[in-house]
Amino acid sequence: MRVRFWGVRGSVPWAVPNAIGHGCNTPCIELLDERSGAILILDAGSGIVGVNPAAVSPTPRPISLLLTHYHWDHLQGLPFFATLYQPGWDLTIHTPALAAHDPSWLDTVFKSPFFPVPYQHLPNRPRVNLIRPGELDIPGFEVTALPLNHPGGALAYRIRGVTGDFVYATDHEFGDPEYDEPLADFARGAAAMALDAHFTPQELPQHRGWGHSDWRQCAQFAAANDIGGLWLFHHKPGRSDEELVRIRADARRIFAATETASEGEALQL
Repeated sequence: MRVRFWGVRGSVPWAVPNAIGHGCNTPCIELLDERSGAILILDAGSGIVGVNPAAVSPTPRPISLLLTHYHWDHLQGLPFFATLYQPGWDLTIHTPALAAHDPSWLDTVFKSPFFPVPYQHLPNRPRVNLIRPGELDIPGFEVTALPLNHPGGALAYRIRGVTGDFVYATDHEFGDPEYDEPLADFARGAAAMALDAHFTPQELPQHRGWGHSDWRQCAQFAAANDIGGLWLFHHKPGRSDEELVRIRADARRIFAATETASEGEALQL
């Protein structure tokens, strides 16, 4: 299973020159099962604009788009996702049943005056599947979902790989045992984990209740739960590459196998 980061920032895609090294697009990760050819895409932030399966494979294959929640930074790239305009590709959007869920959200995203192509007129309109925590039925992948501590709700996902599992837990605020303890059980022993590190420890006290965590909490979590490799994710918009390099170095003093997720980076599981 190949995991590729297409967007690693939170909140808004803000392209500043001293942050280009890590990338400036909002969350999107692509997973490819190299045995079956199945593709799983996690979130539809602006990074999804770079995902175009038809450009690398002339043969249509199953594609599943799995959303963590409905905040704008995790949806804003969806109207520009190439597969929506390529008939013949089998596309399903898996959408979580959250407290903030509105069944009309998909029509709203494509609705005038926000976008010129109505959802009903998309050349490759996807199936939509409502999901809940637990084991998910996603073609080509074994996926389990768990609730996170985030305003309006969000889900974490654990995807089984041949040589190890990948856990995606963006948009989570540590500090509530009701969520933290199940997340520890859920993630324990994963080969790789992308975890919300939006803030620094100095910034976090002014942002309690925003639904995000700091890099130190992430490193401590990984060290305590036998995580193989930690990818700090959902970087604060505008945070420079220099800052992120310093954060990575500081986090490695707590958990040596720490990386700062970067656009275009890929890992093999």
